[in-house]
Amino acid sequence: MFFLVVQTIYAGEINTPTEFKIHYFYAQGCVHCANVVKSGILDRVENISGVEIIKHDVAIEPNLFFKYADIFHLADDKLTRTPILFLIHENKITYLAGDTPIINELEGKINNFSGIEIPTDNPNHTLTLGAIIIASLIDSINPCAFGVLIFLLVCLLNMGSAKRALKYGLLYCFVVFITYFLAGLGLFKVIQSLTGVIYYVHLIIGLLSVCLGLIQVIDIIFPGKFVSLRIPQSTKPLIEKLSEKTTIPAVMLLGFLVSLFELPCTGGVYIAILATMSINKTFAIGYLLLYNFIFVLPLIAITLFIYKGTKPEVLQKWTSDEKIWMKLSSGLVMLGLGVYLLWSL
Repeated sequence: MFFLVVQTIYAGEINTPTEFKIHYFYAQGCVHCANVVKSGILDRVENISGVEIIKHDVAIEPNLFFKYADIFHLADDKLTRTPILFLIHENKITYLAGDTPIINELEGKINNFSGIEIPTDNPNHTLTLGAIIIASLIDSINPCAFGVLIFLLVCLLNMGSAKRALKYGLLYCFVVFITYFLAGLGLFKVIQSLTGVIYYVHLIIGLLSVCLGLIQVIDIIFPGKFVSLRIPQSTKPLIEKLSEKTTIPAVMLLGFLVSLFELPCTGGVYIAILATMSINKTFAIGYLLLYNFIFVLPLIAITLFIYKGTKPEVLQKWTSDEKIWMKLSSGLVMLGLGVYLLWSL
């Protein structure tokens, strides 16, 4: 897969000004890319006076790729199926899709160009790695998951095996990590697949994030009087039963179920971050892995503290004492992400 961007630049130099700059995006092993190269169209265009071709691997420079694709609201699945060529001239842009149109029509498009105005970049559409890290850190301070893990470790310690508690505690953390990672990957793909209604998807997620954030804050001011974001009471007997079994299958099932049951506590931040990634085109597997690794870091720390001799009662008291601040930070993050999503529409 690849695309070309042909851009007019008046270089300010009297000698051989660059009338067209061509950004050629390709993917390794792409058959359609090979067809374009074999046709010789790139060589012919490059020999036109005032034309410069710059080649990019789309896997290495996806942000530049999406910068132009987003102008036409092209679906990501379409971008992965066919070569696309973007032509830019005098701050206007158009595109050709498919290797055959590119081979047959590129020269004609350069000679007889027409297109739409290129919109100016929206400064609100920025998402930094630091913002992702901060959101994941706050999302990781999760009393729901802390309580379940501490209860599990207490059960294991009552059996007299610190090493077993360490092993099973880390297994629990790993299952939570994998579950959240796969859920995030699936949710992101769903969000991206709804290209035709993506505006309404972001609108709904933004409003949902604001509502969940307000629920967290209101629950702090008026505890227990309204709706609370927590693991449903009906699931606690099952969680306690699995924790007391202390077998590998039971611990794995516990990690999976807790990841699902605690979505009322953590899902708002996670979904809002995924939607924000989709707006900014900053999504990458590495970002999602990092987010979820940070998410389980406190769980890993609790496991290590208890293994090293910290009494579970101390951690339980700390979790209870700091619960208000945990909920407040989570609520403010959800509010902030929700407002950001709505502002970016």
